[in-house]
Amino acid sequence: MQISSAFVSVATPDLPRLQRFYRALLGIPPQVQLPTDGDPVYVEFRLPGLRLGLYRNRHLDCGAQTEAVSLCLQVQDLQGSLTTLEGLAEAYQLSISPLRQAFHGQEVDFRDPDGNRIVLHQPSAAFGEAIGWDPQG
Repeated sequence: MQISSAFVSVATPDLPRLQRFYRALLGIPPQVQLPTDGDPVYVEFRLPGLRLGLYRNRHLDCGAQTEAVSLCLQVQDLQGSLTTLEGLAEAYQLSISPLRQAFHGQEVDFRDPDGNRIVLHQPSAAFGEAIGWDPQG
């Protein structure tokens, strides 16, 4: 098997809602929309090191599997990111966990409108160095 690309794809019964949510969270519009005209069935956000695809799935069994997968977003300034996240939390009625200090740094988590877990994480200096993370992007 030769893998040419890897990305995360999230199924949702309400693509417009989830697209608005991730656009607000990530601060960028999706770079891909299919079809290009009309109501999309797929959108894709391209981040450093990650392609995040969202697609419409109207199957009744489509729903988040809690704790199965987490979308982890490393940030340079977790406190600043939390300030930005406050408006989004209010608009989407999100419950954000208390700030946690772990061996790898500080983090909070919350769920998107479909129940998928998102972790905002600021690595500690030692962990960042160990994984070769460049905080400047």
